Amino acid sequence: MAESEHETSHLAHVMRDMENDFEFAIGMVFSNEVEAYHKYVAYAIGKGFGVRKGHTGYYVTSSDQEKKFERAEVRCGCPAHIKFKVDNDVYDVIEYVSEHNHAFVPEDQKHLIRCGRMISDTCKCVLSDMVKAGIGGTMAYKFLANEAGGSKNLGFILRDCQKKLQTESNKIMEGGDCQQLLNHFLSIACKCKTQCFSTLYK
Repeated sequence: MAESEHETSHLAHVMRDMENDFEFAIGMVFSNEVEAYHKYVAYAIGKGFGVRKGHTGYYVTSSDQEKKFERAEVRCGCPAHIKFKVDNDVYDVIEYVSEHNHAFVPEDQKHLIRCGRMISDTCKCVLSDMVKAGIGGTMAYKFLANEAGGSKNLGFILRDCQKKLQTESNKIMEGGDCQQLLNHFLSIACKCKTQCFSTLYK
Protein backbone atom coordinates (compact mmCIF):
# COMPACT_ATOMS: atom_id res chain seq x y z
CA MET A 1 0.00 0.00 0.00
CA ALA A 2 1.10 3.56 -0.64
CA GLU A 3 2.60 5.07 2.47
CA SER A 4 2.09 8.86 2.48
CA GLU A 5 -1.15 10.80 2.00
CA HIS A 6 0.27 12.48 -1.13
CA GLU A 7 1.32 9.17 -2.66
CA THR A 8 -2.06 7.58 -1.91
CA SER A 9 -4.00 10.36 -3.64
CA HIS A 10 -1.53 10.41 -6.56
CA LEU A 11 -1.82 6.66 -7.14
CA ALA A 12 -5.63 6.88 -7.02
CA HIS A 13 -5.52 9.68 -9.60
CA VAL A 14 -3.18 7.74 -11.92
CA MET A 15 -5.27 4.56 -11.67
CA ARG A 16 -8.47 6.49 -12.41
CA ASP A 17 -7.02 8.23 -15.47
CA MET A 18 -5.09 5.29 -16.94
CA GLU A 19 -5.99 4.78 -20.61
CA ASN A 20 -7.20 1.25 -21.45
CA ASP A 21 -4.75 0.89 -24.33
CA PHE A 22 -1.73 2.40 -22.54
CA GLU A 23 1.53 0.53 -23.08
CA PHE A 24 5.05 1.27 -21.86
CA ALA A 25 7.87 1.77 -24.34
CA ILE A 26 11.63 2.27 -24.15
CA GLY A 27 12.41 5.98 -24.13
CA MET A 28 9.44 7.08 -22.01
CA VAL A 29 10.43 9.65 -19.40
CA PHE A 30 8.92 10.30 -15.96
CA SER A 31 9.71 13.29 -13.78
CA ASN A 32 10.31 11.34 -10.54
CA GLU A 33 10.14 7.91 -8.91
CA VAL A 34 6.59 8.30 -7.61
CA GLU A 35 5.27 9.10 -11.08
CA ALA A 36 7.17 6.22 -12.69
CA TYR A 37 6.20 3.65 -10.05
CA HIS A 38 2.55 4.67 -9.86
CA LYS A 39 2.20 4.56 -13.64
CA TYR A 40 3.55 1.02 -13.68
CA VAL A 41 1.32 0.00 -10.75
CA ALA A 42 -1.77 1.43 -12.48
CA TYR A 43 -0.80 -0.40 -15.68
CA ALA A 44 -0.24 -3.64 -13.75
CA ILE A 45 -3.58 -3.48 -11.91
CA GLY A 46 -5.35 -2.85 -15.20
CA LYS A 47 -3.74 -5.96 -16.68
CA GLY A 48 -4.21 -8.08 -13.57
CA PHE A 49 -0.79 -8.56 -11.98
CA GLY A 50 1.03 -7.16 -8.97
CA VAL A 51 4.26 -5.22 -8.77
CA ARG A 52 7.14 -5.24 -6.31
CA LYS A 53 10.22 -3.06 -6.24
CA GLY A 54 13.64 -4.43 -6.92
CA HIS A 55 16.61 -2.10 -6.56
CA THR A 56 16.07 1.57 -7.42
CA GLY A 57 14.49 2.05 -10.82
CA TYR A 58 13.72 -1.64 -11.34
CA TYR A 59 10.18 -2.98 -10.91
CA VAL A 60 9.19 -6.57 -11.48
CA THR A 61 5.98 -8.56 -11.55
CA SER A 62 4.82 -10.11 -8.31
CA SER A 63 2.60 -13.17 -8.28
CA ASP A 64 1.81 -12.97 -4.58
CA GLN A 65 -1.88 -13.51 -3.96
CA GLU A 66 -3.83 -12.72 -0.81
CA LYS A 67 -6.59 -15.23 -0.23
CA LYS A 68 -9.32 -15.17 2.38
CA PHE A 69 -7.70 -17.48 4.92
CA GLU A 70 -4.06 -17.50 3.96
CA ARG A 71 -1.37 -15.20 2.71
CA ALA A 72 1.23 -16.90 0.57
CA GLU A 73 3.85 -15.36 -1.65
CA VAL A 74 4.80 -17.41 -4.68
CA ARG A 75 7.71 -16.44 -6.92
CA CYS A 76 7.37 -17.96 -10.35
CA GLY A 77 10.34 -16.36 -12.08
CA CYS A 78 8.17 -14.20 -14.31
CA PRO A 79 10.35 -12.33 -16.85
CA ALA A 80 8.06 -9.24 -16.99
CA HIS A 81 9.78 -6.12 -15.67
CA ILE A 82 10.60 -2.51 -16.35
CA LYS A 83 13.94 -0.81 -15.76
CA PHE A 84 14.70 2.90 -15.60
CA LYS A 85 17.84 4.95 -15.93
CA VAL A 86 17.76 7.55 -13.17
CA ASP A 87 19.43 10.89 -13.78
CA ASN A 88 18.72 13.91 -11.53
CA ASP A 89 15.56 12.13 -10.32
CA VAL A 90 14.31 11.81 -13.93
CA TYR A 91 13.27 8.22 -14.76
CA ASP A 92 13.93 7.10 -18.33
CA VAL A 93 12.68 3.66 -19.47
CA ILE A 94 15.66 1.73 -20.79
CA GLU A 95 14.35 -1.83 -20.57
CA TYR A 96 10.82 -3.23 -20.73
CA VAL A 97 9.56 -6.81 -20.95
CA SER A 98 5.78 -7.30 -21.05
CA GLU A 99 5.60 -11.11 -21.37
CA HIS A 100 4.33 -13.03 -18.32
CA ASN A 101 4.61 -16.73 -17.50
CA HIS A 102 1.52 -16.84 -15.26
CA ALA A 103 -2.20 -16.21 -15.54
CA PHE A 104 -3.50 -12.73 -14.77
CA VAL A 105 -5.76 -12.03 -11.81
CA PRO A 106 -9.45 -12.19 -12.84
CA GLU A 107 -11.36 -8.91 -13.12
CA ASP A 108 -13.43 -9.60 -10.00
CA GLN A 109 -10.27 -10.10 -7.91
CA LYS A 110 -8.10 -7.19 -9.12
CA HIS A 111 -9.07 -5.15 -6.06
CA LEU A 112 -7.14 -7.69 -3.95
CA ILE A 113 -3.77 -6.98 -5.60
CA ARG A 114 -1.64 -5.56 -2.81
CA CYS A 115 0.28 -2.83 -4.66
CA GLY A 116 -2.97 -1.16 -5.73
CA ARG A 117 -4.77 -1.19 -2.39
CA MET A 118 -5.03 2.11 -0.53
CA ILE A 119 -7.15 3.74 2.16
CA SER A 120 -8.27 7.20 1.09
CA ASP A 121 -8.04 10.18 3.44
CA THR A 122 -11.85 10.27 3.69
CA CYS A 123 -12.07 6.60 4.65
CA LYS A 124 -9.29 7.04 7.22
CA CYS A 125 -11.24 9.86 8.89
CA VAL A 126 -14.49 7.88 8.88
CA LEU A 127 -12.77 4.79 10.30
CA SER A 128 -11.11 6.82 13.03
CA ASP A 129 -14.36 8.57 14.00
CA MET A 130 -16.36 5.34 14.04
CA VAL A 131 -13.81 3.57 16.23
CA LYS A 132 -13.76 6.54 18.63
CA ALA A 133 -17.54 6.22 18.83
CA GLY A 134 -17.15 2.61 19.96
CA ILE A 135 -17.82 0.89 16.64
CA GLY A 136 -15.47 -2.03 15.94
CA GLY A 137 -13.10 -2.07 13.01
CA THR A 138 -14.94 -4.89 11.22
CA MET A 139 -18.30 -3.14 11.47
CA ALA A 140 -16.72 0.15 10.33
CA TYR A 141 -15.22 -1.64 7.32
CA LYS A 142 -18.55 -3.24 6.43
CA PHE A 143 -20.23 0.17 6.62
CA LEU A 144 -17.68 1.73 4.25
CA ALA A 145 -17.91 -1.25 1.88
CA ASN A 146 -21.70 -0.93 1.80
CA GLU A 147 -21.45 2.82 1.12
CA ALA A 148 -19.02 2.13 -1.76
CA GLY A 149 -21.36 -0.42 -3.33
CA GLY A 150 -19.26 -3.42 -2.34
CA SER A 151 -15.78 -4.17 -1.00
CA LYS A 152 -14.31 -4.34 -4.52
CA ASN A 153 -15.11 -0.63 -4.94
CA LEU A 154 -13.57 0.36 -1.62
CA GLY A 155 -9.91 0.18 -2.62
CA PHE A 156 -8.72 -1.83 0.40
CA ILE A 157 -9.56 -5.01 2.29
CA LEU A 158 -10.50 -5.75 5.90
CA ARG A 159 -6.91 -6.67 6.77
CA ASP A 160 -5.69 -3.24 5.61
CA CYS A 161 -8.37 -1.61 7.76
CA GLN A 162 -7.39 -3.64 10.83
CA LYS A 163 -3.69 -2.93 10.28
CA LYS A 164 -4.36 0.82 10.00
CA LEU A 165 -6.43 0.90 13.19
CA GLN A 166 -3.84 -1.20 15.05
CA THR A 167 -1.07 1.19 14.00
CA GLU A 168 -3.07 4.16 15.27
CA SER A 169 -3.84 2.34 18.52
CA ASN A 170 -0.15 1.56 19.05
CA LYS A 171 0.77 5.22 18.55
CA ILE A 172 -1.71 6.26 21.21
CA MET A 173 -0.51 3.57 23.61
CA GLU A 174 3.19 4.40 23.18
CA GLY A 175 3.18 7.80 24.82
CA GLY A 176 -0.41 8.70 25.56
CA ASP A 177 -2.69 8.74 28.57
CA CYS A 178 -3.60 5.07 28.10
CA GLN A 179 -0.02 3.94 28.67
CA GLN A 180 0.31 6.18 31.73
CA LEU A 181 -2.91 4.71 33.11
CA LEU A 182 -1.69 1.16 32.54
CA ASN A 183 1.61 1.98 34.23
CA HIS A 184 -0.31 3.44 37.18
CA PHE A 185 -2.45 0.29 37.57
CA LEU A 186 0.67 -1.87 37.27
CA SER A 187 2.40 0.05 40.06
CA ILE A 188 -0.71 -0.29 42.27
CA ALA A 189 -0.81 -4.03 41.60
CA CYS A 190 2.86 -4.36 42.58
CA LYS A 191 2.28 -2.40 45.81
CA CYS A 192 -0.74 -4.54 46.70
CA LYS A 193 1.25 -7.71 46.08
CA THR A 194 4.08 -6.45 48.31
CA GLN A 195 1.65 -5.50 51.10
CA CYS A 196 -0.04 -8.91 50.95
CA PHE A 197 3.29 -10.69 51.35
CA SER A 198 4.36 -8.44 54.23
CA THR A 199 1.04 -9.12 56.00
CA LEU A 200 1.46 -12.88 55.63
CA TYR A 201 4.91 -12.86 57.22
CA LYS A 202 4.13 -10.57 60.25
